[in-house]
Amino acid sequence: MLALCPLALRAQPVDTPAYSSTAEDIALAQLVMKDLGAHAGAEDSPALMVRAARQLLGQPYVAGTQEGREERLRIYLTRTDCILFAETCLGLVRTVQRRGAAASFEDLAQTLRLSRYRGGIVDGYESRLHYTSEWIRQGVANALFRDVTADLGGIADTRPICFMTAHPDSYAPLKGESGYAQENRRRIARIEEEISRIPRCYIPREKLPEAEGQIRNGDILCFLTSIEGLDYSHVVIAYREHPGDRLGFIHASTAARKVVIEPRTLEEYLRANKRIKGVTVLRVSE
Repeated sequence: MLALCPLALRAQPVDTPAYSSTAEDIALAQLVMKDLGAHAGAEDSPALMVRAARQLLGQPYVAGTQEGREERLRIYLTRTDCILFAETCLGLVRTVQRRGAAASFEDLAQTLRLSRYRGGIVDGYESRLHYTSEWIRQGVANALFRDVTADLGGIADTRPICFMTAHPDSYAPLKGESGYAQENRRRIARIEEEISRIPRCYIPREKLPEAEGQIRNGDILCFLTSIEGLDYSHVVIAYREHPGDRLGFIHASTAARKVVIEPRTLEEYLRANKRIKGVTVLRVSE
């Protein structure tokens, strides 16, 4: 295992174009942003979210793409997991809306840094937003989206968050008894205490049929889990092929091992996944 040196990690100002990617990922991002730019004047943010998501259909599901020797902004469109898929679609849309036809990959990197890292600053493993709850809070604060769950009949979830420190062997920077691992666990524990105080609201699965009609194409749906110590287990983009269809979604699927239009409706998917307690609904801001 590679040794990780916390002293080598330096904070990256939000305007520093420091990131890791590949020529293939950069080319795909530029292609998607060009298409979004061509439609940004005629389509609203939710429609652009769906457009971005459809452009990434078929890209492989790959876990752990953010891990490495150094904590660094890593941007990949050609391999993704569920939250990175939703975050990347949001980043593509927001970058084009902010920069228009002049949007560059460096602009996308800045957008994603502001979304992915606490305060937009890369400063060690704990500076990344590891829990969806904190990602939601920062996204709302930065006006990337609104949490409309309460308006749709949501209720509070007050369970404590402690999954990472309860399962340190699942996270390389937390594993073992090195000074680095111990310090990371201490810092993550402090973050978990703070996250546990963040108000979380979700629509219980049994109430979703009543709220389904108010969920829009392009909304980001976060699936609240019953797993002890964890807030959310999956993130998707709401999707209906035609008006009046039952609600479905586009996601980076662990079962299909790629980005797909889920063949099941949301109700059918939840029925097959008993650990999902309900859904938090985020509406992309105009």
